[in-house]
Amino acid sequence: MNRIILILCVLGLLSGCSTHAPTMQGVKSYCRSFSTESSCDVQGDLCEQYSAVLLKDYSSAAECRAGCESVQKQYDNQMGLQNCLPIFEAVGDKCNEYCDGNYE
Repeated sequence: MNRIILILCVLGLLSGCSTHAPTMQGVKSYCRSFSTESSCDVQGDLCEQYSAVLLKDYSSAAECRAGCESVQKQYDNQMGLQNCLPIFEAVGDKCNEYCDGNYE
């Protein structure tokens, strides 16, 4: 009986894991729902920039990732965005994950 419960628990935990690439809508939703500092006021603009990048067609994952990196570079030069660093890193990673999963 304990073995069955253990197996069910493991299967339940694994059911939440997925090897599927995030969708474009998933990246956008992730960006919009990301909790930021109250002094980070660029979240909406950032999410729109990433959405614009993901709407384009690319010939490779590297080209797509370059698009993701271009969003980061646009904001790198702006001072006072230290409170926004967590969202830049998290959504940048999610954008790259989208590229890696949807392009070769």
